[in-house]
Amino acid sequence: MSGHRHNTKFLLFLGIVIVCVTMSGYFFAQHKSTPEFRSKIERVLFEKKNKSPKYVLILPDKKDYNAKPKLEKNQNENVALKTVEDFVRAAPLVGKLKQENNLSSLEFITNHPDFSEKKQNFILPKIGPNGKKPWIAYGKHENIAPNFYKVAIIFKNIGIDDHVFDAVTKSLPSNVSLSFSPYTVNRAEKISMARKLGHETYMDLLLASKNVLKADNGPLSLGLTASIEENMQRFYNVIAAGAPIGGVLVVDGMIDETTQQQVQTAMQELSQRGLLMIDSTKENLLDSMLENNLARKRADIVISEDISPETIQNLIFEAEKIAKTRGEVLIVAMPKPIVITSLKNWVETFSPQLSYEQMKEQNITSIERPFALVPVSNLVVE
Repeated sequence: MSGHRHNTKFLLFLGIVIVCVTMSGYFFAQHKSTPEFRSKIERVLFEKKNKSPKYVLILPDKKDYNAKPKLEKNQNENVALKTVEDFVRAAPLVGKLKQENNLSSLEFITNHPDFSEKKQNFILPKIGPNGKKPWIAYGKHENIAPNFYKVAIIFKNIGIDDHVFDAVTKSLPSNVSLSFSPYTVNRAEKISMARKLGHETYMDLLLASKNVLKADNGPLSLGLTASIEENMQRFYNVIAAGAPIGGVLVVDGMIDETTQQQVQTAMQELSQRGLLMIDSTKENLLDSMLENNLARKRADIVISEDISPETIQNLIFEAEKIAKTRGEVLIVAMPKPIVITSLKNWVETFSPQLSYEQMKEQNITSIERPFALVPVSNLVVE
């Protein structure tokens, strides 16, 4: 009897041990199979047995504080643009500018034998019969009504971008003058095309770069270390444009004691060939370099580096003040889309030049905007 009790207790004890081992194994198996969650969202998804959640949370990516702000197509115009590149991207496309209707051809579209000569391998401008100079022969004279102020605009660095070339030649009035980059492809063809649309034509004369360690104006600029002979070859390459030009536009660069002789030699050549020199440099050093019988004109306003809308409007306002004070103003500009558009819109505000009889017929008693657009040559008096 006692043996039976002993066996019963042993079996009961063994059953309890088996149940405990089984439960502990299940517990540890469950604990071991539970993943380590990286976030509360992962835990919720696991506990819901990966069922589709009612809400989806999209966490933002890490912010890139160095990225430039992107402009939306319909961005509020009052939002300040951070960089010049932002503003240019937001500017109107020059290809959509309305074309001018009254574009009339100049007299000379190709080089005239009376004003051309061959020297070495170049066809260069020269003074013609009776001392007539190319800058006059290839120019265009405009008669301006009394009490109107003359405004001359010349765009530099023309010819590099074909879209810009089409915009300035076809969308701007004929009296806007153009100066071509010496690196223009098919420049003779483009110069002739511009003249067919009435624009006076010139060539950019590039000086040595002010920052020679970081920038180089190329093999057609007046080199800082080049000899006088080599620089003259470069100069001839520039003015041998293959089509009529009235002279050169000197683009800002290095002018000091080291380059003075090179620039002076170029000025002598311009004078001997009857060409006009337009000075768009920032310093006044060219003014102190005298050259007999050289037709020259210094820019009053240069729109080149800062092309923000506020700067352009301020420069236009300054140009009007100069014109009213001196009777004329010369503006040199880079052909950026916002610059082209701004100057075109400004010129369109000029009052028409009406005779006294026309004003009387139209009941006009005063001239609101007495500015007249003229080619560059109209501001030059030797």
